[in-house]
Amino acid sequence: MLHRSFMPRFSFHHSAHQIAIGVIVLSVLHQLLGGSVFLFAPSAIVDHLQIWRPFTGLVIASTPMEIIFGALIIYSIGGSLESGWGRRRFLKIALGIPFIAECLTLLAYVTFSSGSNLGYGGASMIISTIWIAYGLRAAFSGHLLNFWGSPLKGETFALIGLGFVVLAGVFSGFMAVLPDLFAAGLTYLYMYKRDALNLSEIIRRGELTYYNWKLRRLKRKSGLRVVKGTREDEDSSTRYH
Repeated sequence: MLHRSFMPRFSFHHSAHQIAIGVIVLSVLHQLLGGSVFLFAPSAIVDHLQIWRPFTGLVIASTPMEIIFGALIIYSIGGSLESGWGRRRFLKIALGIPFIAECLTLLAYVTFSSGSNLGYGGASMIISTIWIAYGLRAAFSGHLLNFWGSPLKGETFALIGLGFVVLAGVFSGFMAVLPDLFAAGLTYLYMYKRDALNLSEIIRRGELTYYNWKLRRLKRKSGLRVVKGTREDEDSSTRYH
């Protein structure tokens, strides 16, 4: 999905790479032990006070495909986000949003006693969160993404990540992907809320560079030019300033 030159070099100092390794190691260990002691299971937390599960379950992948491709997504896309955002903000999104999604799932279990015997692997939440955040980040900056050799808008890229979650719910039941749905919704909420705050600050300071892509889209649709805050017909001889 990312060109090699844009992929961060592997380093144990990158949080995204550490998470990718943790997903592989703990998921394989979980399967070798043949139990569900690491999974996030609301019933085990509430009924048996197994309070470690929200933390250990956060990096468990359920299938070999999820382990392999999930680790690659966390390494590549997550590494790119961390390089642009910094470690602190990246961890707040990549791990904080899935953890809040687990808390909401736990609250739903306590309130409605739903999904009582289900166990959840949290790696899918991390993958969905990173995927959607990466797409929306590209959308807000007006960049096209390279999706397996094809140019793709950031909004569409984010919707593909949401589509994976919805399709999993269609085939497995939406209770089986409830934390993933919470994580996807929280990611959209966080990204759009932060984008709105950025826009307010940019407008306050009079710096519209970040949103030039929106002005370009307006120009293409209307056939007008924007010069020093005024519009000018394409036929005009006035030059850009």
